[in-house]
This record gives sequence, structure tokens and C-alpha cells, in this order.
Amino acid sequence: MASNQAEIPWVDAWIRWERNSKNYDSHDTDDYVVSQDEEPLPPPTECHNFAYKILNDDITLKIEGFHSDSEQTWNSTGLTLWKSSHYLCQYLVDHCKEFMLPASESGIECVDDRQMKVLEVGSGLGRCGMLAHLLSKASGNDTKTVLTDGDTDTLKQLRHNVQNNIDNQDNFECKQLLWGKDNALQFLQKQSEETSKFDLILGSDLLYVTSVIQPLFKTIHELLKPNDGKFFMAHCCRRVGNDVTLDEVLTIAHEMGFMCTEELRNDDDIVLYSFRLLETA
Repeated sequence: MASNQAEIPWVDAWIRWERNSKNYDSHDTDDYVVSQDEEPLPPPTECHNFAYKILNDDITLKIEGFHSDSEQTWNSTGLTLWKSSHYLCQYLVDHCKEFMLPASESGIECVDDRQMKVLEVGSGLGRCGMLAHLLSKASGNDTKTVLTDGDTDTLKQLRHNVQNNIDNQDNFECKQLLWGKDNALQFLQKQSEETSKFDLILGSDLLYVTSVIQPLFKTIHELLKPNDGKFFMAHCCRRVGNDVTLDEVLTIAHEMGFMCTEELRNDDDIVLYSFRLLETA
């Protein structure tokens, strides 16, 4: 799966190295562009197989990436699997009837016949986003799914995994999305269909430095459908190198108009929140 547009060269490690001199909201795509096919990654060193059951369908995923201690992951943290993704995936399987079944079966009043839109931010290797897409399809929805990441190396491996797992990609895309209000608005305008916002946004292990909390929620603010849309975010409080506190996350989310519900918390100190954006008059 190749990108149709040039992308901004960007690696996750620039946050840690403090080398990202460009503000999230003001990337100049005219000066910094790269084709995602120019420098291929080395062959992946890890392969994970997952199996899920929904209704009468068996869903399997083959996820390839790199070990968490590898040089590739040091530069691009999205190239490995982090444990929060497991809990988000299991939540999607356990609760898919609440937000993925057709309206006629879920008990939710159907307001129109438009296509359901699903977005994953910080997709990494794509486990959660691909599962959500396959769950929705198995549930009978007409679903458009977009998986995104900012890191150009991660996008290469993500597209490789999509090729291995998603047979029909007519309503499935992988795109670069750098966080921030301006980037989110540009992203929405470039969508091939009508610029409608997303019904469901997913993300796991997104935050480990405080400087990206606000850009993340600015992005969600622009892309999430107000009132009815939901943003599910799984976060590991004890991830090595994490300096983000939950109080910081929830404070910024509240200031930007989001209502938050804690969906789960476990002994690994993984928390899963759902956020809704309340539309103001």
C-alpha cells in the first residue's frame, strides 16, 4: 500500500532529542517532502498472531514489527507493539455491539444512511485500527477506516501490515497525520469524500511527553464528530520513559470541551478512557 502523496520526513525520536524545531501546527510541506518508498525498512524481526471471534466470524491478524529494544524502535516507537493496544483491542471485541453493529440491531436510532467513519491516530503497527475495521465489517456496517501516523518509517511498516491483513482496501487508507489544529484541518480537507468528521477515533500508547498532549487533543477536536462521536484512548501510566500524568491529560481534555469516562483500569496500570466532544452553541 503506497502513499498517493508526498509526506513530511518525521521520526518520533525528534521529540526525545528535542530536534523537532517545527511546531506541530505549522509544518511547511513545500520544503519538507519525501516519498514513502525511497528508503525501505529492514525486514521485521518480530511477528505476532492474534485471533478474535465476533458473531460467526473468526478474525485473525498477523502483525510484523521490531523488538522494543531495537534501533528501529528507538527512532520510531510505533514500530513495536505496546501493551495498551492489547486492552484496547479486547475492549473493542467485548463492546463492539455498543458502537459497531448496524443501528437496526444495536437499538440506536438511525439518523441517516451515511457511511460510518473510523480513524486511528498514532496507529503504529495498525493492530487496533485494523481490528476495528474488521469488526465493523463483520457486524454489517458500511465502514470507511483511515489509519494514521506521523512517523514516516512507521507508516512504511503499517502499510506492509495492512497489505497482509486487509483483503478489500476500497474503504481503507493509511495516511500521514501530524498532530495539531492546522494539520488536522488540512487532513480533513484532503479526504477524498465529503469532509465529514469521524464517528470513532482510536489510539493507544499515544502520550509519553507532555508537549504532545495539547496537539493530540487539538487534532481530535477538529476530526471527531461532536456529541455522538467517541475517542477511545488506552494509556499506560508506567510505560518506561513516560512523564505524562493522567491529571495533565484530563485537564487539557476538559479545557478543550471534552467529556471523559473511565472505561477500565487494571493491575498493569493501563487505563482506557472514552472522550466525547460536547458541541457548544
